[in-house]
Amino acid sequence: MNDRSMPDFFSRLLSLACINEADIITTTDGFFLVYKSLSDILAEKGVLDFPDSDGAKIACSSFFDDWFLYAVPDESGFVFSLLKFREQEHDAENGGFADGDTPGVTVSFISFQSEKLLAVLQNPADGNVKELCEEINRVVAYKGQCHHKALKRYFANPKSTAAYVIAFTYTKRIAALAENGYLEVPGYYGELARKNASRKRSAKHCRLTDYIERLNKDACKLICDHKKIFIGDKYNPTEYERAAILATHTGNTSVYSFAAEVEYHARFLIPLFKIRIPFFGKSVYESAIRADMTVCDTEFQGPAPFYNSDSGIVKRQYILHHKTKENHYD
Repeated sequence: MNDRSMPDFFSRLLSLACINEADIITTTDGFFLVYKSLSDILAEKGVLDFPDSDGAKIACSSFFDDWFLYAVPDESGFVFSLLKFREQEHDAENGGFADGDTPGVTVSFISFQSEKLLAVLQNPADGNVKELCEEINRVVAYKGQCHHKALKRYFANPKSTAAYVIAFTYTKRIAALAENGYLEVPGYYGELARKNASRKRSAKHCRLTDYIERLNKDACKLICDHKKIFIGDKYNPTEYERAAILATHTGNTSVYSFAAEVEYHARFLIPLFKIRIPFFGKSVYESAIRADMTVCDTEFQGPAPFYNSDSGIVKRQYILHHKTKENHYD
């Protein structure tokens, strides 16, 4: 990798020995991803917890283990933000003090102030840690935020390649969690499959479970029985295994659907859509500012074009990317 092309922020993380060059993933169009979670980066400097509003210590690994730094090019250099890679967790379900358990991918279009993280890594005083936690929450959770124009411009461009690297990295991450040759399907997908089996069908239920049936047929073997995803080599999953992971964890039945969903969210980041919708509880803009790819996501259900392989937005992704090197699997 050419160091001059790397964001200075990531070079600083390297010099602080918080990440290695192997942790940095990049694309030909200037997208960078640090494939090391925020909690693991903080742990390199002994920062294992943070103070809550009452001063009690909360484990970073319960909240920041799913969040990863990314960067896209801007006129003045790079803009940074965070994306989430979450497996099926059970911390909150079991009563633990932690973030949500639902698996999936989230791409935030809100810029992250990198100096807040650097301040903690250089001086992990409680005040610095508290400011960092506030900044992370602003990017990943707080309402009333505004997107950064460079993040929208990059992800709203159908030619951008980051979504394919994100999908590839996520499915690789999930596959590595397999034990004894399989993964349990996520809870929400399992519930959809059970409802479908008992004839409590809806378009959404049929869409995913029917896709898994077609996937098994195309693979000429059982990839997923709606309860388990069978993984031959957890460190080298096949394209069928990756496809089953993507569908059951994000609701997307192809990488083109996944990329189209990210693009679709970015394209709704315009002032007109900040108007709050009655009975919906928030605006379309609020729903779009963090692209959430999950099975339980109801933000854009119904005639969502990114779920339709014959829609223009998905077809365009296929035409533009099915031969690009960033599309590691079909």
